Amino acid sequence: MTHTAQQLEPTATDLLGVAVALQRRHATQTSVHRRKKLGQFFTPSSVASFMAGLLSTPSGRIRILDAGAGTGILSAALCDRLVRLRAPRSADFVLVETDAAVVPLLDEQMKYCRRALRDAGHEMSYTIDQTDFVLSNQSTFGQKLLFGNGDGSSEFDAVLMNPPYFKLTSESPHARAFQRIIRGHPNIYALFMATAAALLRPGGELVAITPRSFCSGLYFREFRRWLFERMTLKHIHLFDSRSDTFEGSDVLQENVITLCQKGAIAAATVTVSTSHGADLDGVDRQTRFRRSCVIDDACGDHLIRIPRSRADARIIAAVESWPARFVEHGLQISTGPVVTFRAKRYLLHAADHAYSVPLILPHNIRPFETRWPASKNGKPLAFRACGGSEKLLLAARNYVLLRRFSAKEEHRRLTASCFLPSHGRWPLQIAIENHVNYVYHSRRELTESETLGLAALFNSSLLDRYFRMLSGNTQVNATEIRTMPFPDLGVVRQIGSAVREADRFNPDVVESLVLAVLGIDGPIAHDLLGTSR
Repeated sequence: MTHTAQQLEPTATDLLGVAVALQRRHATQTSVHRRKKLGQFFTPSSVASFMAGLLSTPSGRIRILDAGAGTGILSAALCDRLVRLRAPRSADFVLVETDAAVVPLLDEQMKYCRRALRDAGHEMSYTIDQTDFVLSNQSTFGQKLLFGNGDGSSEFDAVLMNPPYFKLTSESPHARAFQRIIRGHPNIYALFMATAAALLRPGGELVAITPRSFCSGLYFREFRRWLFERMTLKHIHLFDSRSDTFEGSDVLQENVITLCQKGAIAAATVTVSTSHGADLDGVDRQTRFRRSCVIDDACGDHLIRIPRSRADARIIAAVESWPARFVEHGLQISTGPVVTFRAKRYLLHAADHAYSVPLILPHNIRPFETRWPASKNGKPLAFRACGGSEKLLLAARNYVLLRRFSAKEEHRRLTASCFLPSHGRWPLQIAIENHVNYVYHSRRELTESETLGLAALFNSSLLDRYFRMLSGNTQVNATEIRTMPFPDLGVVRQIGSAVREADRFNPDVVESLVLAVLGIDGPIAHDLLGTSR
């Protein structure tokens, strides 16, 4: 039996209730695998209401784009808001959705919205476009859409979007259309954002919920430059929990809601709000920060940091008072060269083989300590040293080792150990697995004090808090470390010497020593010493 929207929810103004019922109907009719393949992660009703509430609702006529509309919950949330306005509005919706299975449900939702708005004294029309949002606009407006002022640049007053999320190959027609602003293997959501931004009129607003990955990193650098040359960031909402935002999605990244306005708007501040998960009825923090605190374009990268509090803003100011970046001190960070599934013939499960060297994996990395051998779930312990594997081995020198991944809800993102060959019976070579980053000096070997000092910095709450403001991914990317501000190596050696003399790696002790050497006291020190465990 096919239910009508009226049968789903008889209350004339509960448009979100209808949208949720339609989402559930679609979920029962399609598989999780199919939805993931299409990049479909449907928006919870509370998130949709919050997003719609960020948009301006000027009197008169407004033209709205909902790209990747799904069952129409974002448009329904905006209509639910418009229904409650006394002054009449005239809303024209364009909804883009290519999934033929969901289009009938979207049409059902919008008919219900149209009736509710007309009953409340407003005007409303809608069209559903089933063409490819990115490619159809490219073919219509060409490069003028993205890089000029073609006819498409003033199409819409507002865009609401939860775009699909999946990676593209660099040879896909979508990626080729955006090759000037996207590197590597782009994600489709960024292409949706760029196309939507280009279709806005001057002063128009874009509200989108997306992964946070575009905020930093090399792959999205040109995209960020392009976006913030055309759009002004006004609001960011951050979800503290990855898993609670899109239930059952197994999302590894934090998600953000962003509000941007087309053009160089005179906005000296950015509002940052946070909530634990999808329940936004009580957004627990909302703070305004200087634009320079949120967007770092000192190197032209337009990195987006997301401070959650005034204390975070103080940490940003302290870290960015350091005069040089990580690589400018001669420091380098690389990813371990051993990819286990490609090097199976060299993996050993015993450490006593005549031609074996230690294999360092993430579970070997503990704060300040490289614990080997240490088996875990049958993982290999060692690596065969032979002619075919030589290119995968590293000289046993002083290194700082960093786990590349943390668990979804793990409190700490950075965990660093010291690898000091003189402190144990290490051979001349070691193997480091691909889920471990190693830090070294580009021209010489790190001293023991430098190794201890670097590990103390990475293990400090100071740097961990800063890094988590910079990156919302569970992965610690080498690119992000390279661009971070970092103290002078003389200061690093002082920290290392202080840690060595303390002869203990208690988190509070290490934090106190790091802050003392850096000359950081007052409110920042008080806050960090309370969170160093």
